[in-house]
Amino acid sequence: MSQEHEKIERMVQQGKLSRTEADELLAALEPQESGQSRPPIQGTQPRSRRTFRIHVDKADGKHVDLGFPIGLVGVGLNILTRRGTTTIDVDGKEVPIDVEGIKRLVADPAFVGELMNVHTGDGDNVVLSVE
Repeated sequence: MSQEHEKIERMVQQGKLSRTEADELLAALEPQESGQSRPPIQGTQPRSRRTFRIHVDKADGKHVDLGFPIGLVGVGLNILTRRGTTTIDVDGKEVPIDVEGIKRLVADPAFVGELMNVHTGDGDNVVLSVE
């Protein structure tokens, strides 16, 4: 079992994901883990494998840099939407996340770049991007 599978199963055991949500994530991982590739969208040039990146720079000097297969982004956004979590808290204010806009950019095989950049009043910086 891969590390990703183990993490997903652990999240189910901890109650952070439902079994259905876990199954969606596991299904999204399947083509990449088996070495299969999905057929390219007609009229596009195949790209090298894209990655969804979350980069966090905290004011206290701590850093987080996470990369995920791009196929997991749609699944994650669907989970957020079903849970009604389409905002983030920035300095005590709920800021909406443009879920549909992010889905459109992620679905575009030619898109590489920044999806969202959030600066907080206390100096934290969070960047979501596609590489």
